Amino acid sequence: MLISFAVTNFRSIKERVALDLTKSALKGTPSNYFKAPGKHTLLHSAVIYGPNASGKSGLLRAFKALEFLVGQSASAKPDQVIPPYEPHALEVSYAKRPVVIEVSFIANKSRYDYKVAFSKKRIEEEELFYYASGSRSLLYNRRADQEVKFGDYYKGPKKTLEKLLLPNQLLLSKAAENNVDVLLAPYRFFSRDVMVYPLIEDYHEDNLARLYAKRLAENSESRFSKRFNSLICALDTGINSVAVEEVDWDRYEFPSNMPDDVQKRFREDYKYDIKTQHSLYDGKERVGAEKFDVDDESAGTKSLFVIGGIILDALERGRVLVVDEFEKNLHPSITQFLIQLFHNEVTNPKHAQLVFATHDITQLSNDNFRRDQVWFTEKDEYGATSLYRCSDIPGIRLNTPLDKWYASGRFGATPIVNDVDFLIAMQEDGSEG
Repeated sequence: MLISFAVTNFRSIKERVALDLTKSALKGTPSNYFKAPGKHTLLHSAVIYGPNASGKSGLLRAFKALEFLVGQSASAKPDQVIPPYEPHALEVSYAKRPVVIEVSFIANKSRYDYKVAFSKKRIEEEELFYYASGSRSLLYNRRADQEVKFGDYYKGPKKTLEKLLLPNQLLLSKAAENNVDVLLAPYRFFSRDVMVYPLIEDYHEDNLARLYAKRLAENSESRFSKRFNSLICALDTGINSVAVEEVDWDRYEFPSNMPDDVQKRFREDYKYDIKTQHSLYDGKERVGAEKFDVDDESAGTKSLFVIGGIILDALERGRVLVVDEFEKNLHPSITQFLIQLFHNEVTNPKHAQLVFATHDITQLSNDNFRRDQVWFTEKDEYGATSLYRCSDIPGIRLNTPLDKWYASGRFGATPIVNDVDFLIAMQEDGSEG
């Protein structure tokens, strides 16, 4: 469960910005928050609005950067560059400063505060605190070129672990690799309990579609398979059922110069095809059914296959889902339905959380969100991102029409279109060639 997430000096983010999923003192919409361990009351979702290039995606990419560091840094080679190091580039004094990411979360019913600061080739600082019996206690603190300071609650190898640790590796990752029991819960939060999709591009969609095809094929009677089928069929797609068929590779001929191992891997990756079934009519009479490849479906339906599968995964396991372009190719009514899955105790009994960015203003016109769930990003004149919460803006009341106020620019975080220079340029005479 995510409590808060903060970033400093990453992409367009210059000064520290923080996203907080703790419920404010505002009343109403009880299905949108829940009681978490440790007397925390957390929100089921947070939505981020803002103009293009205002920093929404950068904030979500910071989630991915931390997920990558925790999951992959243990295997980093000596002197290897840390890939997610992307400091703010529009201020000279920040270009070589560390990127800083801080996160507070609940794992295995305990709260943790984790902070990591990293430069191009090394971890500058890393610290992890654990709330033992309600009090904040140090597990470890590590600073570049210094010995690691371990707290009283840390149980496990110390000197041995330090000797194994490279400057560009996280201690949390290295400890998990060496099965240090006391650090497994916070490690698993990042490796198992957080799902980050900062941008669901086409190749990601293809990979995810293949993943869900495999899951449907391997256990068509699983809870996931049944719910996936029901979700796709419920959302006015015209689909009666979703099935999976194994590809008949005898019908295909690979290039003669393709190595056998590549052919084998290709067959395994693309072992199954998703098929959709639609009703077949003779006039107004239903006379049977027709199967289609999922590639023949509309862009919206294909997007639904991907985001629907991701959401069901999060709900089934109580995960934190971080996703950009949530509404891609989807009708606003379907987007609203998918959001509400997180706000319903029947569909979200394990308290999964959704953090996403969108341009779909219509979601602000409904009762989807509390004011403390809505966030805005905007850039200043120097290209630096700020992040602020709707409930912190003076004058916001329960009946404030958020969609209209946002569209009119009363919250800021809306694009300023300066068309004067463009119109002048369009009217200027210019020579061809």
